[in-house]
Amino acid sequence: MAVNFNSQIFEALPDDLALAQRALFYADALFETVRVFSGKMPLFDRHWNRLSSGLIALGFQLPNNWNASYFQAEMLKICPLNARARLSVWRSPGGLYAPRDHAPQFLITAQALDSSAYEWLEPGITLGVAENARLPVDAFSNFKTLNAARYVAAALEAQRLGCDDVLILNTFDRICEATSSNVFWWENGTLCTIPLSEGCVAGIQREWLLQTARSAGLAVQEKPATFAALQNAGEIFLTNAVRGMTPAGIFNGRAMETAQTKRFFTGVVLPAHLTMTSMTQ
Repeated sequence: MAVNFNSQIFEALPDDLALAQRALFYADALFETVRVFSGKMPLFDRHWNRLSSGLIALGFQLPNNWNASYFQAEMLKICPLNARARLSVWRSPGGLYAPRDHAPQFLITAQALDSSAYEWLEPGITLGVAENARLPVDAFSNFKTLNAARYVAAALEAQRLGCDDVLILNTFDRICEATSSNVFWWENGTLCTIPLSEGCVAGIQREWLLQTARSAGLAVQEKPATFAALQNAGEIFLTNAVRGMTPAGIFNGRAMETAQTKRFFTGVVLPAHLTMTSMTQ
């Protein structure tokens, strides 16, 4: 294979690029982004369950020693006490669309964070809606793949709109998710979110927050939503494993309330998360 890499000519891919060839050429990869709190990863078992399920669905052959404990140890080798860590897994090189080797490779990166707990963001973010990108709904939609072109396009659209983030619709023109978060809203006192059947990523924070809300006795509903329906929501917030909960202070140009979301965060979510973290080994 002849290679021209930024005007440097090679007879083959440089070794580092060759090892990641299938991730680079075909986005044949999955990843997890994990929050580390004081050296602990309280939700990591859920991350591993999602990642391993995705790898099996995509036909990877997992080594026998790959499990949650193995990757926690590997990540803590490089993680600061409080960090945003990313675990990327891709298939070994070989083949075109049809791979020749199903053994996985992995890369872990970590970035230090200042806080050892989730924090409330006041007054919230400015949230818009992406016009151009549409997310597919299929058997792989709930996993975090490297096939991120639509999310990049949506993030660029958010910049053009002067927004911090945008909601992205699915191919049925219903709300799916934001660029890196699941979406929640309040409807007559009920906590609502988009069901996984609409094509959103099966967010770790989403899963844990739904469980926590139900345990606290709150009414919870997973339901599809159109853009018009969300415009009538009193409050909207986003969730992901790194930031926790992020309230929308402005949605589509309209100022939003955040009081109910803040009460939920301070009275239910944060205490439950601190307790879970303290009990994590």
